[in-house]
Amino acid sequence: MEEAGGPPEETLLFALDDLRGDNFKRFKSQLCFLKTEGKAPIPWSQLRDADPVDTVQLMLQAYGTEGARDAAVEVLKAIGLQGSASRLQKWKWNDCRKKYKQHIQETFRSRWEQPLHPDTTVSLHQSYTDLLLTRTSCPQERAHELMAVERKHQEMEAHPEDLLEVRLESLFDSDNAQGQSSRTTVLLGPAGAGKTTSMWKLMLDWASNNLWQERFDYVFYVAGGAVDHAGEPMSMVDLLLGSFPPGTLLVEDISVNQDHILVIVDGFDELECPGLPGKMLSSDLHRKQAPENLVTGLLGKKLLARSHLLVTSRPTALGSLQLSLKSAQFVEVLGFRPAQRKEYFHRFFGNREEAARAFETVQRNETLSSLCFLPAACWIICSAARQKPQSDLLKGIPETATLAEIHMLLLFSLLEGRSRPSNVEALCSLARDGLLHKTMVFSEEVLKAHGLSRPDLRALLSGCVLHQDVLKVATYKFTHLSFQEFFAALSFLLEKDGSSAPSPTNLNEVLKDHSGGCFGLVRFLFGLSNTRRLGALQKMWGCQTSRRGLLQELLRWVEDEAKHPSFRKCGRLLELCRCVYEVEDVDFAKSVMGHFPDLDLRDQLSTRLDFAALSFCLSASETSHSLRLSGCTLGPAGLEQLLPGLQTSSDIQLNRCGLSTAACETLASVVETNQGLTALDLGGNPLHDSGVIHLCSRLTGSGSRLQSLRLNSCNLTSVACESLSQLLASSRCLTELDLGENPLGDLGVQRLCEGLKHPQSGLQRLTLHSCGLTAAVCEDLASGMEASTALTELGLGDNRLGDEGVRQLSVALKRPSCSLQRLALTMDFLSRTTKKKLQAACAVHPQLLLVSYYPPGFPAFPGEDS
Repeated sequence: MEEAGGPPEETLLFALDDLRGDNFKRFKSQLCFLKTEGKAPIPWSQLRDADPVDTVQLMLQAYGTEGARDAAVEVLKAIGLQGSASRLQKWKWNDCRKKYKQHIQETFRSRWEQPLHPDTTVSLHQSYTDLLLTRTSCPQERAHELMAVERKHQEMEAHPEDLLEVRLESLFDSDNAQGQSSRTTVLLGPAGAGKTTSMWKLMLDWASNNLWQERFDYVFYVAGGAVDHAGEPMSMVDLLLGSFPPGTLLVEDISVNQDHILVIVDGFDELECPGLPGKMLSSDLHRKQAPENLVTGLLGKKLLARSHLLVTSRPTALGSLQLSLKSAQFVEVLGFRPAQRKEYFHRFFGNREEAARAFETVQRNETLSSLCFLPAACWIICSAARQKPQSDLLKGIPETATLAEIHMLLLFSLLEGRSRPSNVEALCSLARDGLLHKTMVFSEEVLKAHGLSRPDLRALLSGCVLHQDVLKVATYKFTHLSFQEFFAALSFLLEKDGSSAPSPTNLNEVLKDHSGGCFGLVRFLFGLSNTRRLGALQKMWGCQTSRRGLLQELLRWVEDEAKHPSFRKCGRLLELCRCVYEVEDVDFAKSVMGHFPDLDLRDQLSTRLDFAALSFCLSASETSHSLRLSGCTLGPAGLEQLLPGLQTSSDIQLNRCGLSTAACETLASVVETNQGLTALDLGGNPLHDSGVIHLCSRLTGSGSRLQSLRLNSCNLTSVACESLSQLLASSRCLTELDLGENPLGDLGVQRLCEGLKHPQSGLQRLTLHSCGLTAAVCEDLASGMEASTALTELGLGDNRLGDEGVRQLSVALKRPSCSLQRLALTMDFLSRTTKKKLQAACAVHPQLLLVSYYPPGFPAFPGEDS
């Protein structure tokens, strides 16, 4: 790309000096006949003897600065000097581009370098920290976006090698094997993840010649919230330029050079969910059309088809976005890594000691620390800590503080000395109506309509509850979506005109949103229904509140949600437990938990708050539950915390929970006292022999009704088998025992068979896959199969029994006393003769099913049972 030659008169002079021989005369001759609208031609008498300098001055006097350059281009084209015309045109474009960049710098730098709020000294430039961005080929529309990102961070810590990280400057680089890159990139991330701030930085870096200089001639910024507020029809030029001054954009430059244009659509989720337009849009950049149709036309490549697009959105709007998009690549915005969170604190405070003190205090509070993957949360916490001594604020937040409690304490700090009851009621009204109408951006007129005066607005800006839009001076947003959700929830608890009941219409509208888009608001409805918090709100802000009627509405919502299968997926059940814990009402919890007999929380529990919430819900419940916690790292403290709930559960799955030998004491008390427990899965935990021996000793003779015990992969040897044999001999209830993937050896199974043969044994299913067995133990197994009248299923896969051992089993299988109906073996290395003997046994007992065993993850052949 060629740079401009300087001011317009210099570029004109350069162009005319470049004309050789008769070309200059031809230029002057054509110029005297040039007719432009409202301008008279320059007389030949003035042009005849004029040199290039005189000619430029005559053109400037006749047509003005911009008109003179346009006239020169037209004349050069008329006399066939296309190269000179094109060069002059490019100089003009470059001049406009420089003006545009300068205006971008002025607009965004004022916001970038000024304090974020009147009472702070920290700017975006000072506090900006790089975000964690990852490519994704399968984006998902998630209502519970914060939970999804929390889980993503946990997965990254466990498997960092799976991370496909991308930097901001590489967003348009190829992400596939063919080396092709899409011209549309979508950044998906929850509210507060830093999408808008990173777009502002991108705009400023480009305008400052630090980014994408060879790739893009123009980068335009379109705010979704501003488009939604535009109302009146506008042209594409209006949409892209907004309030920028004339001379910063040439429409013909954009039309011709679309390949070198980037349009940023920031906050698609703030639009009123535009769909595809019903009719073909006009490609005329000056034609006025509905603003949302212009955005949809950009996304669908109906307008500026060859341009590049960078779209930011919350995952909640992905469905609507994908309807409009044409060929896009997706990047997830995951906020801060742990190291970046620490860096942000240091950037914010400036003082290393002060930053370290604040960060260490936050790190000690697990709930508070878990929020800090969000840059917005980091900013709010740092701002509140700066306004109030950290020892009073951060250390006063309990380790198991809920989201509602944390937000309430932070807002108390931010608004201390600034809030008035009328201000709070007006703010609640604004927040509620905004969420009900999916509006995040508010004009000054809307604020006034809700009763917020200019002093109120100054207090809220000063208190960091609201902030002003970067481009539109008279529009405002809540600092974070969670603040808007908090005040919206509070609006349903405020007493109005002597009535304490929430508005049924508005509340039902919120609670009936099965997509989960309002779940953040629902969470705060639960949290602010806590009587202790209602008392604190009345004391601090003078709010007259009542929860009468709201708890009944929330319970009806739970009953309705329980009918939807989707509610039991994607962590929503755990979120419900957190919500119930927020209320701290045992009777309410009892009513809620009655609707969820099956609590499937596999791989979900990770924080103290999770354990506290589940423990509270289980302790309050009067009904027996199936509790599945596989993959949750419990540890001694977590197991002890869940003990009251384990005492009332009927089916407990704790496989792969990191339980050790020491946990068996707690588990023993559960199986001994919980007479309703019928199934216990402890597989994948290193319990060792001593732990299982202790467990069996408490089970034997306890009258336990346990029917299923799974101890696969528990590091057991033959030492534990004596106690297990005694358990089998004494229990008619125990019908299933899984000891697979333990090195029991022949000696261990010989001991087991003694218990299996006991008349009291009621065992029906015994799994011994991968236990290091040989042919030497098959005689004992055959004896046990004949002696037991209860045993119907036996798993012996992945053991070296050989032909000799399997033939011994075949003999027992033919006996009338053998009740076995299913036998799993590794068939691969058996001879044809041995297989025939097995088939002969099946002929004697038609109910017997032989199954080829394959280790977990091994692809079974089609049609074979596994």
